[in-house]
Amino acid sequence: MNQPRLALVAIGWLLAAGASAQPAGSSAPAPTGLVVGSGNFFSPIVGNLDRAIEFYRDGIGLDVAGQPSNADANLPLRKMFGLPDAQIRWTVGRPPGMRSGVEIVEIAKAAGKPAERRIQDGGAFTLIVLVRDVDATLTRVKQTGAPVVTKGGAPVTFGFGNGKSRGVVVKDPDGHFVELFQFDPPPETTAPASSNVVGVRVRLTVEDAQQALHLYRDVLGLQQGALDEIAGDASVSAMLGITGGQFRMASAHVPGSGLIVEFMEAKGIEHRKVESRLEDPGSTRMQLQVRDIDAAVAALRSAGGVVVSTGGGPVELAPGRNGGPPTRVAIVRDPNNLFVVLIQAPPAPNTGR
Repeated sequence: MNQPRLALVAIGWLLAAGASAQPAGSSAPAPTGLVVGSGNFFSPIVGNLDRAIEFYRDGIGLDVAGQPSNADANLPLRKMFGLPDAQIRWTVGRPPGMRSGVEIVEIAKAAGKPAERRIQDGGAFTLIVLVRDVDATLTRVKQTGAPVVTKGGAPVTFGFGNGKSRGVVVKDPDGHFVELFQFDPPPETTAPASSNVVGVRVRLTVEDAQQALHLYRDVLGLQQGALDEIAGDASVSAMLGITGGQFRMASAHVPGSGLIVEFMEAKGIEHRKVESRLEDPGSTRMQLQVRDIDAAVAALRSAGGVVVSTGGGPVELAPGRNGGPPTRVAIVRDPNNLFVVLIQAPPAPNTGR
C-alpha cells in the first residue's frame, strides 16, 4: 500500500498489504504547484469557545496554552472573514510535537445559525485523530458530554493488520465530526511517548471525489493523489453511524507537511449538500499557504468557489512584530462548502547567488 492510501485505512479499509505508516510530522515531496504548505489544518467555527476548548483539550487531549485571542482591534482580520462588524475569538489546540493544529474560532454578533450535517452530507468535515488508546480517549470525550456517532456507542474493530485496529466517531459541541482511531500495530510516529495522540488527518465529504481530487491535486498542487472505489463494509458503516452505502475515496498530501487530506463521496445512501456561511457554527476552515494568492483565488473561483473576504479578494494583514510587508490573505468557500484560508507565503530568502 502506498503512502497516500494510508488515509483510507483510517476509516477501516486495507487496500493492499505490506506498507508502513507515514510518521506523524514527516514531510511530503517539495511543492511544485500553487500550494506550498499548510497552516492550522482544522478550524471549526463554534458557538461557544470555552465549551469547545473543553472538548478538544480535556476530551481529545490537544495542548491548549494561554488565553484566547480576539480581533476586537484588528479590522483587517475581521475583513479577511468578510465580517467587519463581528466579534471574533479564537485559540489553537495542538497535538503534542506539532507546530500547526486545530484553530477553534467563535464568531459572535453575526447572526450565525448552526449548520446541521450528517457525516455523508456534502460539506461535513472530519478531524481524524490517531491515538494510542482509543478507549481512554472516548471515556474523556464522553465526560465532556459529546455524542457518539458510531453505532452501539463504542469503538468498532477492523480485521486488518493484527485484527485489533479500532475506531469510533464522535461529534464536538457544534456538530463537527471527530474520528478516533487506534491502529494495531501502531504506526511510526514522532509524537512523544507521553502523548496519546500520535497523528492527525482530515476528511471532507464531497459531492464528487474525482472532481475534488482534480481541484486540489491538479489545479492547486496537492501531491500523491489517489482515487479508489470502495465497496460497502459493515464495520465502516457502523463506525460512521450509517446503514449500508458505499463510498468513493480520494486522498492527497499537502506539500511541505505530513498532512493527508481525504475526500469522501457517499454512494448508495441518502445524502445532501448542506451549505452554510462562515459565521455559522458547524462550518469549517482549513489553512493553505500558497506561492501566488491571486492565482489560487482565481483557480478556486473557476471551480465554483466564492470569495467571502471583504472586497471579494485578498486583504492585507498588518506586519508582524518583526516588521516586513503585510501578509496577503483571503478566505474562499470551495464548491463543497469548505472555507479555505489562503495565505501568501513569504518570498524565498535571497541567498545572493
